Amino acid sequence: MIENLIDAYQRQVSLPWEEMLSEQEKIWFCVYEPPYERRIEARLEEFRIKTLESGHLWRHINIAGAFESWLIENEYHEEYFRVPSDLEYDLLDFIRHLVLLLRKEIEETDANTIVAVTGIGSLYGIVRASAVIDQAVKETPIPGRLVFFFPGDRDARNYRLLKARDGWNYLATPIEAEE
Repeated sequence: MIENLIDAYQRQVSLPWEEMLSEQEKIWFCVYEPPYERRIEARLEEFRIKTLESGHLWRHINIAGAFESWLIENEYHEEYFRVPSDLEYDLLDFIRHLVLLLRKEIEETDANTIVAVTGIGSLYGIVRASAVIDQAVKETPIPGRLVFFFPGDRDARNYRLLKARDGWNYLATPIEAEE
């Protein structure tokens, strides 16, 4: 399964890149079954190598620990530990924090670079991945491509993180393992 996803990724990254795309169309989702998350992370280097072999640059950001980092730096974190339900009022600030992390990585790239984002499954139960992705795309020009390693599924253009949330429709290019 992972070999097939790597092959599908290689085919996609090797295609000529259209320059006149909307920001949403410059996003790719590598979609895979959630139980494969750790195996994908362990083989991420192979995706990087396929990117470099195709003549493109690679930049990686793992957002898996972003919530914990943001929370501990939040001035109200002690109160949130006592009353976790109060955290919901500050989650827009966490989304903003993630968008700024992504923007920083994206702004340091050019039109020949892939920014690979892993750890998106860690957002489950905290904030919607769609809220982060949509806001990042609205606020940040993407010079190259932005690829999210996405543990979940897809039905047409409808994506569901961890196969659990209601999906959202997106113009991204799906990359999936062929059976």
